[in-house]
Amino acid sequence: MGESRIKRAAALLLLGFVATACEGVIGGSGAVGGPRQDGEPSFEGVIGSASESTLLRLTKAQHQNTVSTLLTEFLGERAGSVMGAVQPVYAIIPDDEASLEIGGLVGATFSRMAQAVGELHVRGYFDVATTVATEVAYDTELREAMFGECVSEASSDHSACMESFIETFGLWAMRRPLSDEEIDFFLDGIFADDGLSYEATPESLRDLLVGFLVAPDFIYRVNTRGEEIGDGLFELDAYELASRLSYHFWDTMPDRELLEAAADGTLATEAGYAAEVDRVYADPKTAESFRRFVYEWLKLYEAGDAHGGVTSGDPQKMTFIEGYDVTPQLRDNMIDEVLDMAEYYRASGTFEDFFTSRSSFAKTTDLADIYGVPVWDGESVPEPFPDSQRVGLLGRAALLASETVATHPILRGVRIRQDFMCDSLGTPPANVNEVKPDLALVATTRERTENLTSPGSCAGCHNYINGLGFPLEAFDSLGRYRNQEMFIDEEGSLEMLPLDLEAIPYVDGLSDTATVDGPAELVDELLFSGKLEGCFAQHYVRFTLGLLADPAFGGDSATVDALTSQIREGVALGEVFKSIAFAPAFKQRLKGGDN
Repeated sequence: MGESRIKRAAALLLLGFVATACEGVIGGSGAVGGPRQDGEPSFEGVIGSASESTLLRLTKAQHQNTVSTLLTEFLGERAGSVMGAVQPVYAIIPDDEASLEIGGLVGATFSRMAQAVGELHVRGYFDVATTVATEVAYDTELREAMFGECVSEASSDHSACMESFIETFGLWAMRRPLSDEEIDFFLDGIFADDGLSYEATPESLRDLLVGFLVAPDFIYRVNTRGEEIGDGLFELDAYELASRLSYHFWDTMPDRELLEAAADGTLATEAGYAAEVDRVYADPKTAESFRRFVYEWLKLYEAGDAHGGVTSGDPQKMTFIEGYDVTPQLRDNMIDEVLDMAEYYRASGTFEDFFTSRSSFAKTTDLADIYGVPVWDGESVPEPFPDSQRVGLLGRAALLASETVATHPILRGVRIRQDFMCDSLGTPPANVNEVKPDLALVATTRERTENLTSPGSCAGCHNYINGLGFPLEAFDSLGRYRNQEMFIDEEGSLEMLPLDLEAIPYVDGLSDTATVDGPAELVDELLFSGKLEGCFAQHYVRFTLGLLADPAFGGDSATVDALTSQIREGVALGEVFKSIAFAPAFKQRLKGGDN
């Protein structure tokens, strides 16, 4: 690549990262929702906070999906070879962590919220761009597939042909039409190296592709072009809205139909927009986005690995798992079961169905044996659990299992309080990890936990935690249902101890002294509280619109309330998931940066 072109490509990339530092904090109120088509979810009268940033960096997964979609549009099946070559390069770009430390935020965070940029991002994006461009430009078949007549005809001046290519490719790469100035920049400045040569050589074509793939509008979703409809409130323009739809539901760029709907004005009409939302949502790619939401909401990345200790032959572990095939894949199989369950009820069920399901979605023998059910084939009606206490999400092995033989009622209680109820808890004392239970004492996990947390300042917070975790002692750390607890000493000797599953969960605070006895009653009490629906809705708005849309930061309580109402009314889970696209906040943005 020529030196001047290298500088321009690097400048493009750096420009995007510098621009993020100029983003102001945005928030506030949005506009009243307008008329709707029959069958659309109602957000009429809802005032939502359009508090998404004007610049949003694509996640690593979104970036990779976007490159793949773009190449497939121009190369067809040949795109696979290019993606294969670039796959190792993506290892340079840091993963977007879902677990973010954000003061004042309760519950789960999402990888979409990870907007930090560092040196490895800059290097990674540039290396991805150069790898893709080199693979295409220096392979005769790929070069002809991408550039067509611009390379099939010998000439020292391909300017006319390349201008047409830049206009077409730019529409896809930037997810919007290029301006005349941008076309001139890519044609004269990058392709022709400041007008030195308009011949389509492998080098000039490579440099052009690099220029597109490191442009801020490729690496970011840039929302700066809509019209102002209120004091600091802007509508997304048609192309921005097409991108918001596709990146929310598909985690990739708009397809041809969405771009055409933006171009011909269809997306700007109520009926046209509703039709595109239905089409986008019905696409199989939506399932992966929903699975990502559930995976990060439930923090399944923290699922315990029940296989831990098996390979070492630990006597306690071997006694504990005797009669069960605890495979290295068991943890992944547990996680997949929850995601398959979520997808099942997204297709045909409500939030309550999802939260209270008594059916197994285990597709592998190792997990099915833990549940005591046949393997599910993925198509027929799922088999019900044999024990009445295993109810819904709280009875899933992925949320119960741990590497240790002992269970962790405190962690189970914290998950329910924060991720299912969106209740805040106090900060643990500084020495929380210094106080250890006496594992040699012949006692149940509950008895050890009560001894550990009852003294002094611990009791205040643990009133809100332990009562949620103790009923789940009906399940061991493998996720098996049990009537007694195994006490296993270091040599592997076994003693069975009685369980006490009765507790006061204080679901609605210390004044709520209702007692539950076991997991099933706990689930009933949680449902009766009405907290679950609002917390689920709050997490989904956070996933969709980002941190500044969160009510905890003065954001979008109206949209959360509207979704909560739908869930409580028994609207199908899939319709709730789709309906966010009709919220005013989804289609608007607030002023930010230099707008």
